[in-house]
This record gives sequence, C-alpha cells and structure tokens, in this order.
Amino acid sequence: PLFCSDCSGTRPQSHRTHRGHRGERDNRGRRLPDSTASMRRRFEPLTESKDRTTTTSDTVRRQSSAGAEPLPRYLSLLLLALSSLLLIFVLAAYPDATASGGALPESNNGLLRNQISTKERQPRRIVGVGDTHGDREALVRALRLANIVDESGMEWIGGPTSVVQIGDLLNKSEQRDEDTLTYIAHIEKKARDAGGSVIVTVGDHDLHNVPKLWKSILPDKPFPLWMRALHIEDRTLFVHGSLSRSVFHEIGGNVTRLDEEVATWLAGTGIKPPWIGRGDGPVWSRLYSDNGSDEHPDCEELSRLLDELNVDRMVVGHTVKRNGITSICDGKAWRIDVGLSRTESRAGKIGASEVLEIVDGSRVEVLNTETKLKSWLPTNRYGGQQQS
Repeated sequence: PLFCSDCSGTRPQSHRTHRGHRGERDNRGRRLPDSTASMRRRFEPLTESKDRTTTTSDTVRRQSSAGAEPLPRYLSLLLLALSSLLLIFVLAAYPDATASGGALPESNNGLLRNQISTKERQPRRIVGVGDTHGDREALVRALRLANIVDESGMEWIGGPTSVVQIGDLLNKSEQRDEDTLTYIAHIEKKARDAGGSVIVTVGDHDLHNVPKLWKSILPDKPFPLWMRALHIEDRTLFVHGSLSRSVFHEIGGNVTRLDEEVATWLAGTGIKPPWIGRGDGPVWSRLYSDNGSDEHPDCEELSRLLDELNVDRMVVGHTVKRNGITSICDGKAWRIDVGLSRTESRAGKIGASEVLEIVDGSRVEVLNTETKLKSWLPTNRYGGQQQS
C-alpha cells in the first residue's frame, strides 16, 4: 500500500491522490496543478512534521546561499598561494638579507629599495698608474697587475674602479704613441660601460702630442674629457708634476677652472693657459716629485694646501723613482713614476711594474709584480718608506 506524507501513515491512498493530480492544495486551499505539486515535492526536504510551512522559493534561496558559502574559502586559498609566490620571489632576489638575518629593504614609493642597503657595500677603489711614455705593453701590464683588465688587456674587469694615469701617457709622437692613445680610448669606453672611469692628468710630453695624434687617428670624435690638468677623487689630488700652494693661488686657486682652461685649449677651442708652461706650475714642477723625505722643507705648505682643498694626499709623477713608489711628508705626497716604459728605466726593460691603490679614500697600498728591481724597497700601508 502507498501512504501519504501528509496523513497519519495508516490509511491507504489512491495512486492519483498520492501523485497530487487531485488532492494537493496550496496554503489558501486552492488545488495545485500537477507540475507545481511535482516541483514542490522535488525541492522540499522530507520531514515528519505536519505543521511545516516553508515554501518552495524559501528552500531554493536557502540552498543557493548554502552553495555560495565555500567561495570565500577559495579566495583565501588563492590569496595564500599568491602570497607564497611573492615571498619566494623576494627571498630569491635578496638572499644575503635573509641568510644574515637582516631585514628586507624598506618600501620606497611602492618599490623595493636598492640592494645596496642589504648587500655588502663594495669598497671604493682608485688605482694610480705612473708615466708610460707611449709604452702600451707597460700600460696593459700595470692594469693587469691591479686586476683592471683581463689577460688580453682588451676587456675591463675592474667594475666601478677608477684609474688615474698620472701623465706622460705618450712620448714623442712615435708610432707606439698612436697605439697607446688608441688603446686608452678603447679601455676608457669599456670602463664607462662597466661603471668605472679612466682619467689622465696631462703631462709635459702630452701637451702637444695628444691633440695632434687625436685629430689624426680619431678625427670624428671630440677631444676626450678624461684628459685633465688636475683631478681630485676620494680625498686625493692627482697632478703630473707638483703643485705648491703659492702657485696654485697665483694661477687662480680653482681646480675646476684650471681643468676647463686646459680642456678647451687641448680641444682647440680656447687659448693656451699662461701658466701651462711655467716651470713651477702643476705640469712641470718637481717640487714634491724630486728627491725628498719627511723633512722636506715644503711639507708644511703642502699640508696647508691639502687642507684648503679638503684632501689628504697628493699623487705625482714626472720624476722616475729608482726605489719604486715612495712617499714623503708623512704620507701626504706619493711619487708613482717608477719608469714603466722600456725606454725610461731598467724596470720597464725587465717587465717590472708597480701601481698605487687607494681604497675608500683612506687605505693606501703599493701593488707590484713578482718581477721587480732590487732597489725597490717595500712601503708600509701608511706610506713611510721602510729602510732595510
């Protein structure tokens, strides 16, 4: 027998009555069509209560809302996955910060701060190279000694290092001078591309040779800005000859002005500076490059000049030092012309080389090749020559 869900469950019902063709009515007592009754039975959950009044539309809304509940859960999982990917990316990009337990860079306008804030800062490094007198091989050997160029000498590997060649880059307009000028123009471009620099403080052998050769071998390029009269970097003054305080003030007392005067003259767009040929001027003077010691009579004047320029030392060339790179005036004047060229001294002939290295403007060291002259005495890090 069949039983009606709205009845007591004991009286048998006809097939038509149970199916709702005639017997099912709505809340107002009106008989429901067959399709409506069938739909209501389909969506209404079974219940044993005879007083249930929930309508079909309420049931549908309840089930729809129940189906929407998992949506925020999916969004949470998606956000968690994206956050994990972002964290993996940051850890991969900043391994040094996490390995050392340091904090990640702070935000700067929505962007991560430069990695320099978390990675170990690279020291500032300047390499001073003495007179080369047109000897390209000697120049390459000096740069290789300081780990500035590769074995071939054609590729810059010194990164942000600054190289200052102290002048007398060329000699007497010989063929080898053309090779040397072409080479240093090439390596200067490589240095700029790598974040480094090459500067030449003009020497007496360069005054007339460099402009003439530049127009001859590189006519389509403007005269280089890296050819200077004086150069100051990291509390160090570089000049080919020497510079006394009295002469410096007499010829203008301004490094930038002196540089501009020399640059415009060498480029052929200005007049010859009246001080450029002076024997006591910065190009020709041997005030601190010649023989001397910590008791040099002009050490006090040198100290006053350095204080005025806010630098700690002067680096000069111009005079070959047979004992290698040395200093006077308690490390305030460094002489780095050691005769690198084969035509200048025995050091060049046997392939010996020395350069001056200045790190972070304070630590000064001499680098030399294993091949060296017996007369080259060691120097300590502060510049005082050690006597043996």
